[in-house]
Amino acid sequence: MEVQIKENKIYAPLKDKWLVVKPEEEVRQRYICRLVDSYG
Repeated sequence: MEVQIKENKIYAPLKDKWLVVKPEEEVRQRYICRLVDSYG
């Protein structure tokens, strides 16, 4: 899984939505991707 950022939006795969990029949201999505890649 890969973090997708376009313009000022970040894709949240668990919500299946594009959200506004904020520092805490970017950290959250990167952590989710790491968990999915590590544990499935």
